[in-house]
Amino acid sequence: MRRFSRAAKQVFSETTATLNTVRSKGALAKQDTGKSIASQFAEIIALRLGPGKLEASEYYQYRLYDDNRFSWRDKKQFFGRIMENALVPVLHEGSWLGLANDKIAMYAFFAGLGLPIPETFAAYHPLRELGRIPVLRSPEALAQFVRTRLPFPCIAKPIFGMWGRDVYAIRNYDKDSDRLVLQNGNEVEIPTFMGSFRFKRSHGVLFQELLRPHDAIVELCGSRICSVRMVTLIDGRGPRLLSTLWKVAVGRSIADNYWEPGNLVAAVDPRTGRVGQTITGLGRDIRHVDMHPDTGRKLPGAVLPDWADAVALCLHATASLPGIPMQAWDVALTDRGPVLLEVNVNGGMRLPQLVMNAGLYQGQFQEFLREYDYPRKWSFAGLLAD
Repeated sequence: MRRFSRAAKQVFSETTATLNTVRSKGALAKQDTGKSIASQFAEIIALRLGPGKLEASEYYQYRLYDDNRFSWRDKKQFFGRIMENALVPVLHEGSWLGLANDKIAMYAFFAGLGLPIPETFAAYHPLRELGRIPVLRSPEALAQFVRTRLPFPCIAKPIFGMWGRDVYAIRNYDKDSDRLVLQNGNEVEIPTFMGSFRFKRSHGVLFQELLRPHDAIVELCGSRICSVRMVTLIDGRGPRLLSTLWKVAVGRSIADNYWEPGNLVAAVDPRTGRVGQTITGLGRDIRHVDMHPDTGRKLPGAVLPDWADAVALCLHATASLPGIPMQAWDVALTDRGPVLLEVNVNGGMRLPQLVMNAGLYQGQFQEFLREYDYPRKWSFAGLLAD
């Protein structure tokens, strides 16, 4: 009875959210395409109950209301956040997930395999040890280390974290003002900097070298890392690419994550590394971009450097994690070659679907999921949001 009550509350809550989204987005979608509000709502419900479990917000983000862009079959090939989350416990072995989600464990594992990773300078954590790497235990110890021993430039990022949140690219320390000067020119006081991280038993901060991009990337985007996102699959046939794209930072953005305002994402030919269509924005605000706003360099048509090496590195690394059949890698193209930034067990669907203007549930990915008896076995998976 309690479970039914919880499910009923979720259904009510999601229905309310759906109606609110349709009210805020539906009129503009109708204005653009002529599709009635009722037709939009009916499609949203059908797609929410369909294979991809799309939410109303995703329906508008992908512009699925536009029948001139997408057939009904095309629309059903899009996967939503709920289905992406539902994939994690079905596809992946739980004992491997901690390795991917914990950056200390991940980097130690990759270092043991001799894979190229950023150098770690220090960590901030109450309990953990990193061998010869210094670990700061208290706010006072961290502040002292930052002021006197931390090598610059560097990057600070949470040991557990996603989407570029609480990431600092630090240029230097200004002794006179007792502030850190960030790569984008902003300044942050030491107490504010330390207060931005949750200092709990399961959390902490890594301090790593700030990688220098390859000269070709500097020419295109300026002197900051704009990483390649490679989504890979691994099964009995071995590791292989599912999608490749390029995340491009713009303006004063420290991270290249697409959800940072103004940042770009570009399709990349997996065989050649040639950049394809490049976009910014979501939904009705999506627009195609030819020139990087900061450098004025044309992005579509450019060939990313060391591409064959980057693909080979990513596939080799994929094979080191066989318990995670679907992996989303961020790879930096640096002045010393491709470097692995991190691997994610979630986050491999939204950007490829957005930049390619097509759902992933087709071709090799559809065949891959059939091995897990999808969609028959999962007919009711993810019907309710978490």
